[in-house]
Amino acid sequence: MAATPQLLPCLLVPRGSITPYVLTVGDPDRAVAIGRRLDGGRELGRYREYVTWQGRWDGVDLTVTSHGVGAAGAAVAFEELVLGGARTIIRLGTAGSALADIGSGDLLIATGAIREDGLTQQLLPLSYPAISDLRVTQALVEAAEAHPRVRFGTGVIMTKAAFYPGALPDDRAVWSQTPLVGYEMELAALLIVAALRGARAGGIFTVDGNPTEGDPEDARMYNPHRDIVREGKERMVEVGLDAIKRLASRDAEGSEEST
Repeated sequence: MAATPQLLPCLLVPRGSITPYVLTVGDPDRAVAIGRRLDGGRELGRYREYVTWQGRWDGVDLTVTSHGVGAAGAAVAFEELVLGGARTIIRLGTAGSALADIGSGDLLIATGAIREDGLTQQLLPLSYPAISDLRVTQALVEAAEAHPRVRFGTGVIMTKAAFYPGALPDDRAVWSQTPLVGYEMELAALLIVAALRGARAGGIFTVDGNPTEGDPEDARMYNPHRDIVREGKERMVEVGLDAIKRLASRDAEGSEEST
């Protein structure tokens, strides 16, 4: 009688079943939508916010996993993805833009993240930077430049633990003096987990809001469900898949040269 494969405890997929290349997203429905685009795409695991699909994209074995909202839960997914076999992880997410000329539906490619995520200081000292892998970032930039309908910005993004403001003063006046490109909630966790576990990682984001588009003090103005954002997410997915193909091709070339 064959032994039952040991499952990763939260992703609920067999250990060793994760492909070297992974796309990760916050929304489980987005993971399903991307998974259905893959050749032979099938659901591999499902538990809580973690939905995992697997298939092939242009000949590259690919895993897509959702990680939910917030760094703590997302880091569980990132840890188990690496434990399961991931070596390259690209986060496809949404972000608020801090750039005047990059608005809703445009993209942001993060070169690194500010660690205001509330988690990673428990993993590494805050003096250690959260930096996107150079090869991953280059592949994302090249893929975005090759897309005829993509406008994008690049730079350091803020990963914040809090979504809605509380009683404490807003620190945006401080950060507005830096070349910050936007705000999101999980990338710093991915970059720090990747650094600790020997993987490479990066992130690309669809802008779902910009203070120039409405009253920045009115949270009710935030609406990520507009057509312009949905169209931007579709372009982001196309860029992410293209970047995976570019990375896999270069990795294969490098492997052939070393033999």
